[in-house]
Amino acid sequence: MDWTLLSECMAMTVGGGLFLYLGPSYLIEWLYYRRRREALDQWKTQPDRASPARLRREEIRLGTLNMTWASVVSGFIMYHIRTGGWSQLYFEVETWGWAYTIGSTIFYFMLVDCALYWGHRALHLRPLYRRIHRIHHRWRTPSPFTSLAVHPVELATFQFFSLVPIFLFPLHPAGVIVILIYQQVVSVLDHSGVRFHSVFPWQAPAAFHDDHHIYFHVNFTQNMHLWDWIFGSWRREDERYGEERFLVDQDHRSPRMDYSRAAVSARALARLEPRRRSRSKGPEQAVVG
Repeated sequence: MDWTLLSECMAMTVGGGLFLYLGPSYLIEWLYYRRRREALDQWKTQPDRASPARLRREEIRLGTLNMTWASVVSGFIMYHIRTGGWSQLYFEVETWGWAYTIGSTIFYFMLVDCALYWGHRALHLRPLYRRIHRIHHRWRTPSPFTSLAVHPVELATFQFFSLVPIFLFPLHPAGVIVILIYQQVVSVLDHSGVRFHSVFPWQAPAAFHDDHHIYFHVNFTQNMHLWDWIFGSWRREDERYGEERFLVDQDHRSPRMDYSRAAVSARALARLEPRRRSRSKGPEQAVVG
């Protein structure tokens, strides 16, 4: 074993992973939760709710631990590839051409995002939710650090979905890296508790995922809200939600596109843009800061 190369791979994956998790998270913490703490109603998705200090500390510890071990796994995969181990990655664009390289990267993004949607949705089945995913939903009012405050089994599952395609069909590593970075940054923004809005038409505003933490078994999408639209899990204003009201308990509609539903229109996303109405304080609350 080449210990020097292995150390280099670990430094790149662990250092890069922690930077992508802690860097944007602390930046958002400073820009909003510290500098603008007196104007919560201007930027916060839930302006009169916040996690207790105990949960804030716990999510940082859990998220940092999760990113560390997941990055170690990625480091071993990188070492495997750099020492000539088998994968479907190719390093010269000319091998498959620009059209395939761009098209396969887009396909990789959509494939992984769809897999993450169904993996997340499966975690909201009653037995899996209670044993695994409920840990993540302890944070009813998410912060940037909540993005990786999950059960290790959940993170391992999502990492598997994200990395297994490099062994299934030819992909250029640059495209894979760009998509993985994009996913991590978006996850931090979605959990930030800040009313961020995306410039990409497929990406819902942060309030979309914030609703997932408020209403639980709805809005499962990681990136493309198209999946919630197609498969009938978009939050509806005429439905009653709660932690113990699972998908099977809801007024389930067949998983098909229904163009008459206001929830799947641009107007539904637009409703997430304005300031949220103040909510009554719940059990997970404390003064921000």
